[in-house]
Amino acid sequence: MIEKKDVITMRIPFPKVDSKLARVAHMYICLENKYPKKFLKCQTETPRRVRPNSPPYRYIKAMPDIHHNPFINPTLVDCDKSFVMDYDISINKKSLTLRRRDISEELFCKLEKKIRHDDFEEIVLDANIVALLNDDIKLVKRKTQRAR
Repeated sequence: MIEKKDVITMRIPFPKVDSKLARVAHMYICLENKYPKKFLKCQTETPRRVRPNSPPYRYIKAMPDIHHNPFINPTLVDCDKSFVMDYDISINKKSLTLRRRDISEELFCKLEKKIRHDDFEEIVLDANIVALLNDDIKLVKRKTQRAR
C-alpha cells in the first residue's frame, strides 16, 4: 500500500488514452492515499516548461536532494491540477521510486499550500484504464451488501 507523500511511476490516460502520459511512465506524488486517490504530476524541468504563458502555470521546483525527494534532475511539480481515480485502486510498492520512496514533510506542506487556489482542477481518471496501463495497479473489489 502506498502512503501520502509517496512518489510512484505510472502511466495515465490524459488527455487521451493514446497520449504521451499513457505511453511513458511519469512520476506522481500521492496527495491522498484513501479513496479517492489523488496525485500531482512531476516533470523534469526544461526551458519550454517554465514559460510564463504555458502550463504548468503554478508549480514548485524541486531540486535533486535525497533528504527531500527522489528526483535526479530539477523537477517541476504541477500545482494546477491533480489526478483523481474514479474507483478505488491498489498500487503495488513496486511502483515506488527507487532512490527514495517519498517526499519530505517540508516539501509536502509547500505543495499543499501551493495547490490552494481557485483555478486548481481535479482531473477524474477512469481507474479501469489506469489499471490496464499499469501492471502494478489493480482495482479494489468492493464488498457487496447482503440483502435483508
